[in-house]
Amino acid sequence: IADHQRPMAIAGVMGGEESAVSDQTRDVVLEAATFDGVNIRATSRALRLRTEASSRFEKKLSPELALAGARRAAQLLADLAGGRVHRGWPDVYPRPQEPVRVHLRPEKVDAVLGVHVPLEESEAILRRLDFQVRDADGAWDVLPPVFRLDVAIPEDVAEEVGRIYGVEKVPATLPGARRSVIRPWAPSPDRRLDPLRSAFNAGGYSETVTPALVAGRRLEALGVAGRAFRVINPVSEDMDTLRTTLLPSLLEAAALNRRRGRDPVALFETARAFLSKGDDQQPDEPWRLGAVATAEGTSDAGRAAFLHLKSTLDRAAHGLSLPPLEYVRGQAPLFHPGRCAELRIGGRWVGHAGELHPLALGEFDLEGRAAGCEVDLEALLAAARERQVRELPRFPAVDRDLNVVVGEGVEAAALIATIDASTPLLESVRAFDEYRGEQVGEGQKSVAFALTFRSPERTLTDLEVDAAMRELRDRLESEHRARFRA
Repeated sequence: IADHQRPMAIAGVMGGEESAVSDQTRDVVLEAATFDGVNIRATSRALRLRTEASSRFEKKLSPELALAGARRAAQLLADLAGGRVHRGWPDVYPRPQEPVRVHLRPEKVDAVLGVHVPLEESEAILRRLDFQVRDADGAWDVLPPVFRLDVAIPEDVAEEVGRIYGVEKVPATLPGARRSVIRPWAPSPDRRLDPLRSAFNAGGYSETVTPALVAGRRLEALGVAGRAFRVINPVSEDMDTLRTTLLPSLLEAAALNRRRGRDPVALFETARAFLSKGDDQQPDEPWRLGAVATAEGTSDAGRAAFLHLKSTLDRAAHGLSLPPLEYVRGQAPLFHPGRCAELRIGGRWVGHAGELHPLALGEFDLEGRAAGCEVDLEALLAAARERQVRELPRFPAVDRDLNVVVGEGVEAAALIATIDASTPLLESVRAFDEYRGEQVGEGQKSVAFALTFRSPERTLTDLEVDAAMRELRDRLESEHRARFRA
């Protein structure tokens, strides 16, 4: 708003110094106006200036109130400051407000509220609220007051009656019950992730829902802003970018829980990430599983958190009827180098898991260590197998344990692959313990495996199992330079 020489105010937001009232002011010119709510909100946000005026004008005020507001202000100046009101009132009103008429039948009020309100009382309530009500062949033609811009449809009129008649008189019923039609509850048709959620809940993880908007500067600091999609009208600086990964949101939630005195924290979420494709196209929206578990600051605590997460992922994969997850040494942003594993199914990448990088934890003021994972759910579900029923084994199994000592760089997955391929009598193999210490020597580790042997045709003898054990020992020695502990 300006005069013929200079600006006087920011319309609908803030007045200027030139138009302010001081102790020397003797004459006051009042200007009352209404503004477009969308424009005022955009101006307020662009200038980062939120005022009493902008908070009202951005919600849209009736233009019919401008003259009434100016007259009331002039009266108060005259009464309280001893002034004299000028008689001339120029009024510029280029687009007068169109009156809104709502046509409804009186029984519509009862249908919306779910309770009977006497006809005479409904009409009296509306008239007390300055609504004009005219009967038109058994229906109502309702004209709301000019300042009630929020009333435009029959349901709005019914709401006005209900709030005056008394919300406490409306019975508490389930949706649909007011029409005597109660539909039975039915679960969502997409329950494919129920086994995954059950596995994580059983592992001590709490499911959470975090905002899809995060701080772009934080993604840049973490090195994961490469395909970030920034929004045009952010709510705040901390919510100006769609997340490219779920882990920052989970780490922020973990930090919040830590500040509230909860420790350790274990959280997981299934949600969408957003990856920009450029050229003003809609971003890709991969469906992800993210999980974070905090631990104490020791190396053993971080390792234990990862192993617990790994066992939870394995249980989830089993519940989803997936082939066994393969853990291959890998590298990814946010993960500690050398402590990150690629997750694969049948040789195809599905995600990452491991210990999170200390710099990523420091970005959220998280002390100690943390394990985390991020998995592509669509790839995971695509690998699910159809469940098949098979007969229970007719012959007993023979269980053996094997302690294998190998170099620190030999992965347990490689040992399992060698053991699994050594003999057709082996039904299953599982690593259940790992040891490092004086008894195995520096740079060495001992991995303990539980082996199950079974034949579908006969009961195995000790001699057959001993021969199979010798065979797999020989392969471990030749392929991995393994030795064995008693």
